[in-house]
Amino acid sequence: MIPITITYTPYAEGVKIIGVTGRAAEIRIPDHIDGLPVIAIAPYAFAVQTEAEVNETETPAQLSFVEGADMPRKAPLKEVTGEALKRLYLPDTIREMGAYAFGGCSALEVIHLPENLAVLPDHLFAGCISLKQIALPPQLSVIEGYAFYDCRSLEKLRIPETVQKIGAYACYNCRKMEEINIPRETTDLGTGLFLNCDKLTSISFGRCRHIADLVAVLNHELHLTMDFDDGNRAKLLIPDFQYEYIEDTPARQFHQVNYGTGHLFRQCIGNSDIDFRRFDELFYLTKREDGALMVLLLTMYRLEYPYRLQENRRQDYLQYLKEHFSTAFGYYTQQGSLDKIRLFAQWGLITAENIDSLLEMAGEAKKTEITGFLLEYQHAHFAKKKKSFDL
Repeated sequence: MIPITITYTPYAEGVKIIGVTGRAAEIRIPDHIDGLPVIAIAPYAFAVQTEAEVNETETPAQLSFVEGADMPRKAPLKEVTGEALKRLYLPDTIREMGAYAFGGCSALEVIHLPENLAVLPDHLFAGCISLKQIALPPQLSVIEGYAFYDCRSLEKLRIPETVQKIGAYACYNCRKMEEINIPRETTDLGTGLFLNCDKLTSISFGRCRHIADLVAVLNHELHLTMDFDDGNRAKLLIPDFQYEYIEDTPARQFHQVNYGTGHLFRQCIGNSDIDFRRFDELFYLTKREDGALMVLLLTMYRLEYPYRLQENRRQDYLQYLKEHFSTAFGYYTQQGSLDKIRLFAQWGLITAENIDSLLEMAGEAKKTEITGFLLEYQHAHFAKKKKSFDL
C-alpha cells in the first residue's frame, strides 16, 4: 500500500481539501471526511512540478486524513513520492475547485468530475498531457481561461449546453484535439481559444456567433456545423491554405502571400453570418484546385444542408455529383453510409442505367444493408413490366 496523506480544513457546511501528499496510480476521494461532506478542492491541491514515475505494476493507495489550517498551496509540489497519478475519482458532493488543482499531473488519464460542479477554474488541467477524454459536468456554466492548457492528448471535448462562458486560451496547445462544440448559450468567448489546435477539424456552433474570430488561427481543413436562429442548420467544408511573408525591400514592408483556396473561403465566414452566395460562387475554384475527396464532402454538405442555397448553385453541385457519381457512391459505400445512399436516390442519381453497376460495387464491398436498399429501390422504380397482348 502507498501512503497518501490528505490535508483538509473543516467548515460548518463541509470539508475543503487543501493538499495531497504522496502519489498512487489511482486515488478515490471519499464523499465524507470525519462525518462532513467534501465540498471543495483548493488551488494546487493535486498539482506537481514533476510527476512521479509510471509503474507497470500498480500499488493500491492507503488514504489518511489530517486536519490543517485553510492555507492553500500557492505553487505545485516540487518533489513527490509514490507512483504517477493516472486515475482520480472525485465525489459528487464537491461544488468548487481552485486554479491549478491538477496542474502538472502529466500521467492523468481518467478523472471523474463532480456532477454539480458549475465552474472549471483557470489552468485546472494545465499540463495534463495524458488526458485523452473527459466528461464535463452536465450543469457546468463557466470554463475559465487556460482550463485545458497543454492537454496535448485530448481528442474531443463535448461542452454542455449550459455553458455560458469559455475563457481566453481555454484549449491552447490541445494539439491532438479533433472535435469540439460551442453551445448555443455560450455568449462570452475569450480570444485564442483554438490556438495551436493543429488537428482540430470538426467544430459545431450552437449559434452563428464569433465564428470568424475563433477560426482565424486555423489554416487547415475545417468542417463547420452552424445552427441559426430561424431553426436552420448549415454545414460547410473550409479548405486549407498555406502562407508565407515576402519582404518588399524598397518599401521596407512584408506582404503575406497565400497558397490554396482556403483563405478565399474564409472570407465568406463572418462572426454572426455566412456569405453563402459568395461561398457557392467559389465552387469552380475548389473543383480546379482541391482534392477529389475534399470537393465531394463540400458538395455533399451543401446539398444535405441547403441553407440559402440558390437553385442554380444547387444544380452545379448536383452536376458535379453526376459527373463523379461512381467515385462518390464508392466512397460512401466503403464507409457504410446508407443515409448518403438514400440521399443519392432522393436526388435522382440512381438510375436504371447505373443501378446494376452500383449493386455490383455494394456486393464487392460486402455492404448488405446498401445492397438490400438498392434491390428494393430497383424493384420499386425499375422493375420490368410484364408484356400483355390484347386479342
